[in-house]
Amino acid sequence: MQKLLFALLAGCYLLTAHDQQVNAVPVEELDPSSLKLEGKPGYYNDIITKLDDALPIVSVATVLNNTNHQNPSFDGPDNFVEAFTWEKRDGYNDVGTLLWYPQGTTTSSDAYDNGLYEGNDIILISWYDHLRPTSSAGNKGVRISFINKSTMSYRNVLLVVPDDGETPSFHTTKIHAGGIMWYGYNLFVVDTKKGIRIFDLRHIYEVSIGDGIGHVGAGRFEAYNYRYVLPQSGHYLADGFRFSFMSLDRTTTPDTFLVGEYDSTGASSRVARFQIDSETRLPVHSSGTTSPAIEMFNSFLTSTQGVASITTPNNRSKYYFSCSRALGSGHLFTWVAGEQDEPTEHADVLWSGPEDLSYRKQGDQLWVNGEHPGNRPVYALKAGDY
Repeated sequence: MQKLLFALLAGCYLLTAHDQQVNAVPVEELDPSSLKLEGKPGYYNDIITKLDDALPIVSVATVLNNTNHQNPSFDGPDNFVEAFTWEKRDGYNDVGTLLWYPQGTTTSSDAYDNGLYEGNDIILISWYDHLRPTSSAGNKGVRISFINKSTMSYRNVLLVVPDDGETPSFHTTKIHAGGIMWYGYNLFVVDTKKGIRIFDLRHIYEVSIGDGIGHVGAGRFEAYNYRYVLPQSGHYLADGFRFSFMSLDRTTTPDTFLVGEYDSTGASSRVARFQIDSETRLPVHSSGTTSPAIEMFNSFLTSTQGVASITTPNNRSKYYFSCSRALGSGHLFTWVAGEQDEPTEHADVLWSGPEDLSYRKQGDQLWVNGEHPGNRPVYALKAGDY
């Protein structure tokens, strides 16, 4: 294990030459018509109906009422307006685990404009299986931490893909899950090489505790010792784009969302914007289930891990970019479309290993998490300070 940790850290340092580049080039606006999401939003609905009959359905509130881990406070720098971390105790350590790495961030302020879901203030964080290759049968895929802000405690829920058959079943979701976005009852998760997956929060299932995955016989379902699973309901696919992160923008009319690319060189650090329908809770379709991008640009920023945007008082889009710098402090960049040629750098204002960004209008907060083992805060900055 020590050799593995050394190799991981050494790999991070090998990126330093690229990561420390600071781009001072203008943002390039691109033709958005080249990017379209081709959707099958209800692809798994028939199997989900069968799973509904086979398993008890629980609400998000039930998951929050059954949290089993604590979120202790984190002593961060003065610009952190809120900060906490993960449980670390004998026999359990989400702060230092090498098996799971946290990535995406979204909150109940994305789910609904009032900032609450089923009356609860919630943060969701995605983690992916970092040690086992996705081709491995033992890869546990992706889990989501449901954080109850009122009790500062959490429960991890496993994401699964439904399987059809005489008895319905499911398997793990073997993706990186670099960004997530919550909208109504849908949780959107980026799939780096393919597009976006959708998970329906109205169908969280309680399963038996055990080492297996899916239906293991005699009407018993297990999920690698997780108590709850959240099934995929559909997806949107696209070619020619690297889906590294995503976020919701509730300050536009209609609501929109962003997807973006990670590139350690900055050569292809594109960001695209799509409209989303507040009634269907899905991307706006131009025809059938095709959703076209309405804006796209290349920031040329190196190692972008997340993006968020808000509308300024003079009706401009202001973008925030989280950029990693190996094991050093992360950098925040801001750019106002139509007012600036180049992004403005705010050096060292993020913790090391910053990931996905999510904006909350409640408190004017930018939420982000750190991925590096041993230093994994979840924290908020005041967006208006940058």
